Amino acid sequence: MLQFIATTNDRYSVAELAQMAIEGGCHWIELDLPGASDEYVRATAAELKTLCLETGTFLTIVDRPDVAREAGLHGVQLRGAMASKAAALREELGAEAVIGIEATHPQDVLNAQNLDIDYATLPAGLSAEEIHTIVSAIRRADVQLPVVARGEFTPDEAIEAIVAGASGIAVASAISGAEDPVEATRLLIEAVQAAKQL
Repeated sequence: MLQFIATTNDRYSVAELAQMAIEGGCHWIELDLPGASDEYVRATAAELKTLCLETGTFLTIVDRPDVAREAGLHGVQLRGAMASKAAALREELGAEAVIGIEATHPQDVLNAQNLDIDYATLPAGLSAEEIHTIVSAIRRADVQLPVVARGEFTPDEAIEAIVAGASGIAVASAISGAEDPVEATRLLIEAVQAAKQL
């Protein structure tokens, strides 16, 4: 699975970037607008929701459960201290909402087992060996929660991350900063799919 982290960019609007990722075959857009005004976040979420509904694309937002609820998005990813609110948010957003947390250590995932979360995301910058170490510790504890590796992967690095145990990858500038974002998306998806066959 490939998540495209849609954020502001000097060349394209957030909606344009999401559109190009979708054209490249991405089926999960994660809106991440730290520091943006509430008005901008809500307007962007509404614009992306329309696009994602038209294309059958999953849409989540980082650290803004209020926007997820108001705009009717598929869910929310919680980073840092926000992760401790996962259980309360499940009650608020309902059983259908997808809730993810950021995990910097295997224990973060083990501690969250009873919080009714759907996936965990590893922080950017981890090597394939570090991804393997974290995911292996989670699996040894018999936790089968999907674990997504975040980073700016090349296709070869994406393969390494999946082979190391990640269920998928999440990228931002690997797509948004590419010369051709549509092609960059397509190549990353092909790499993830190829890695799952190894």
